[in-house]
Amino acid sequence: MSPAELVVIADDRERRAARAARLAWIGAAAIVVLVLAVQPFSNTDVWWNLALGRLITASGIPAHEPFSFLPAAHDWIGQQWLYQVTLAGLVGAGGAGLASLVMGLVATAAVVLAALSVPSTARVTGPWLALAMVITGIVLTSVVGVTSEEITVLGVAIVLFVLSRWREGRTAAVWGLPPLFLIWANMDPGFAAGLLLLVAALALIHPAGSSGRHQLALALIVSVVAALANPIGPSIYSSVIAGVFSPGAAQNLTGWASPNFHDWSLRIFEAEIILMVVLWTISGGPDRFAAIVGFGMLIATLFAQENLGILAVVLTPQLAVHGARAWKLHVEPRLGDRTWATRRHLHPIASSGVLVAMTGAMAVVIVPQLSPTAAASYQATTYPEAAAGYVAGHFPGQRIYTVDPWGGYLAYRFPDGRVVFLYDEPAVFSTSAMNRYLDIDRLAPNWSKVLTGEDIRVAILPADAREASALHALGWTIDCYDSTNSSMVMSASPPGTSQPADALVIPPPAVPDC
Repeated sequence: MSPAELVVIADDRERRAARAARLAWIGAAAIVVLVLAVQPFSNTDVWWNLALGRLITASGIPAHEPFSFLPAAHDWIGQQWLYQVTLAGLVGAGGAGLASLVMGLVATAAVVLAALSVPSTARVTGPWLALAMVITGIVLTSVVGVTSEEITVLGVAIVLFVLSRWREGRTAAVWGLPPLFLIWANMDPGFAAGLLLLVAALALIHPAGSSGRHQLALALIVSVVAALANPIGPSIYSSVIAGVFSPGAAQNLTGWASPNFHDWSLRIFEAEIILMVVLWTISGGPDRFAAIVGFGMLIATLFAQENLGILAVVLTPQLAVHGARAWKLHVEPRLGDRTWATRRHLHPIASSGVLVAMTGAMAVVIVPQLSPTAAASYQATTYPEAAAGYVAGHFPGQRIYTVDPWGGYLAYRFPDGRVVFLYDEPAVFSTSAMNRYLDIDRLAPNWSKVLTGEDIRVAILPADAREASALHALGWTIDCYDSTNSSMVMSASPPGTSQPADALVIPPPAVPDC
């Protein structure tokens, strides 16, 4: 065998070893991300989505809002019907644990695809890919869970992956986009972010190959048309635009508000942005596409924190590329011929052993979280399970006031009779309806008149809620107290009842358990 052939064989072995090591790093990081991404039903809108999925499965998409006694300002959209039916199917097949696991795998797949969208020409090594993935996983902990937003996070990652192949000249990859948008548009309104990414790519990226731009443009047009195959047809685009530019009072609700940087999880997001800007600065700066998309998503996230997941995925390949580039420019030259320059790779057996050990540790952490007992315990401690049961038995058919985070849960517990006030579907309710909720929540001067006007005589509240103290001062009775999650049921006292002179005491004395 000639020396030239030996060199070729050695180079081929080196490439295979580097590829195997890269995949091992990605696999290890994916395990870490999965542990972070599998969460219980912490996102409060999971409950009304689950209730709606069961309703759609039984009788089709409703024409009007089905749960609240508030008048709806708009017809029921039903655009997320596929996600809701899927959620109901998962919970029906394997309980809350199966839904948590599947959505955790969705988030993990998004992070992996985002890492794999790094251009091959960047030659980013496994450790940098793994580090970027873990950072993204940590940031995502504040937004992942059982929620349709994870579908959008995965969709954005798929678009980034397809674009990375397209810009390298693999134009056939773009024809996976129309089926993606057909499904995505029936699961979450965030599909519009994917279309905007494609528009930005057409305007800012010059792919390899003469026909690349025409292929992507045609695939974009077909994708726009494919998204029309949903319950509201062309109105889907006006619905998305209205939700972005006219949220009204919805900005006061969870997810539609700007990020609260006093929250520790959003401090992590803040640190990621600072890190990204530093890496851009010391590594020579991003290309036009990365810069415009990155800053655009940052502005969108500052407008509404529900966009944080999209931003985190968009920044994943940039963290890897610019982190690796900054290392090569500023650190590697100082190391000389030391270990970093030898580029040795872990032995395949060692890599496999580490991955097996990490998989076992992951199972030890995750499996107990997925049991029916764990799900039931989480529900009882996080949501007013016992209080809702008490109301069902003692105040059937009566309208109920509760705080916004519990509105969706009560829609799940009371899907019939229209006894629920507001829950996290602000696109349906009018601004005036949401302002009536906010008047009570903020104890505006007219708050008690709103209660009377809406014929609300029962409330399920956290014991430390300001409404609870205000209702107690108004003379409402504390009917039961649930020490498991510190919630209580209160009801309006008969007219003429004297108001208590004492302040509300928690736990309230001589009050039965719910």
